[in-house]
Amino acid sequence: MLYAEHFKAVWRTLQRLGVHPGSVDDATQEVFVTAWRKWHDFEGRSTARTWLLGIAIRVASDTRRKQRPTEEVSPELQMSGPGPETMAASNEVGRRVEQLLAKLEPERREVLLLVDLEGYSVPEVASATGINLNTLYTRLRSARQQFEELVKRESEELR
Repeated sequence: MLYAEHFKAVWRTLQRLGVHPGSVDDATQEVFVTAWRKWHDFEGRSTARTWLLGIAIRVASDTRRKQRPTEEVSPELQMSGPGPETMAASNEVGRRVEQLLAKLEPERREVLLLVDLEGYSVPEVASATGINLNTLYTRLRSARQQFEELVKRESEELR
């Protein structure tokens, strides 16, 4: 049940946290194997979703650290459209967003991805990471500001 209920969210989270596309499946499996091994430690002070998020963040960090430096870490956002032109335009937007996100500091990028793209609440991320709630709100605010500045700068360059 835990697997079926949370697989897609864990997989997407690992992808967006910079795990190489060829390693996302293995990293997802590692999250659920770890959860199974540590299930007896789960005290229920948070939701299972938040608990899995904490495991996923650690697995993503370990997996990124093990990746070869020459591997390109630019996972495509899953987008679809009615035709090839729409898909191409969507993929281009996705690539640009990924490039801009890559310019953010890892801590800022992580909280922005988890809250704004994955839909976790800041308290859930705080619980999963053990980071102070106010610190995460500050990171999120500065990540949003920095991202907006990057978008504005790119828009001006395209004119």
